[in-house]
Amino acid sequence: MPRYVPKTVREYGRVYLAQRLAEHGWQCFIARRSPNEDEVIAGIPERNLEVHLKFHSQETSQAVRFHNPETLDWDWQCLVITTHVLDDTPVTYLLARADVHDDRLDDEFGGALWLQPEAFSEAGFREAWHKLNV
Repeated sequence: MPRYVPKTVREYGRVYLAQRLAEHGWQCFIARRSPNEDEVIAGIPERNLEVHLKFHSQETSQAVRFHNPETLDWDWQCLVITTHVLDDTPVTYLLARADVHDDRLDDEFGGALWLQPEAFSEAGFREAWHKLNV
């Protein structure tokens, strides 16, 4: 049987995230939340761990939009952003919910909040898979 070949940036991102989570011992379920974001429930059953991730995959490094400023959209625990997902070496940034605070967010375009690339691409967030061990 032929192997599944992703067709969009989002699909490439999903496959890449599932592979990276598996490398770190996590199983995952990915659900579409909106046209530009996915909700990921990742877990390690043996350790009784479960974490809810807000996931964005991007072809380049772009701002991430939060539609609801009060709740940052919904009750996620970690924000995962994979940039350059179509390149040979994608880069993943992981931010705990506490890392996404007002001084990192820009209020633009009618009330939506935006996390700009310079706010999430700090060295401390790059490939910070340890943030999942909540």
